[in-house]
Amino acid sequence: MFKEKDFIYIDYTGKDKNTGEVIETTIEEEAKKAGIYSQDKKYEPQLVILGEHRLIKGLEDSLYTMELNEEREIEISPENAYGLRDPAKVRVLSIGELRKQGVTPFPGLPVRFSDGSMGIIKSVSGGRVYIDLNHPLAGKTLIYRVKVVKEIKEVKDKIQVLVKRWFPGVEQLTTELSEDQKVLKVIIPEKIYLETDLQTRKLLLARDVIKYVLEDLTVIFQESYTKSLINQ
Repeated sequence: MFKEKDFIYIDYTGKDKNTGEVIETTIEEEAKKAGIYSQDKKYEPQLVILGEHRLIKGLEDSLYTMELNEEREIEISPENAYGLRDPAKVRVLSIGELRKQGVTPFPGLPVRFSDGSMGIIKSVSGGRVYIDLNHPLAGKTLIYRVKVVKEIKEVKDKIQVLVKRWFPGVEQLTTELSEDQKVLKVIIPEKIYLETDLQTRKLLLARDVIKYVLEDLTVIFQESYTKSLINQ
């Protein structure tokens, strides 16, 4: 059984219980079989840090009682998935209001409001547009087939997993952990110095390492500027 802050990798396929429709999967073959395959998505086991709450509640809660290499089918109620449907989250707007915003409404069109909320146009009738702000899976019971395929236990391996999360594809980034595991130095490669989100990613990496790996750690980021760099 697993505990809070454990690092595991899982493969899963989630379906709508009533229709059998596959809603998501980490497995390429399953995605192709279900007709939801995307070339832009990388199909591979997903990292889960227990207690991070990146998964729906019912799925994450079930992982605590599983073992490495165990495969299980889980039924998840709406309350532990995407919530119950809320009739109050259906907005009714006039077609004119939407057209003023440059939107030509039709059923199925996603709409973003000024407060950041998202909705889907359900119907257009009599000059009125009905927009549903409920999550598309709200009110649905889900079935997940999940398998724990890997566990990360070593501190250095956990750090590398988090480096990969926040700096994907940056092979030259290296880390040095002190022997007493009190200081982590992260050496930033020149190639990403000018990336606009660099500071944000550094902060998020430091936050996750301290929160989920070593609570008493100090994270130091090293950037070196030389004459050759400045003259580029």
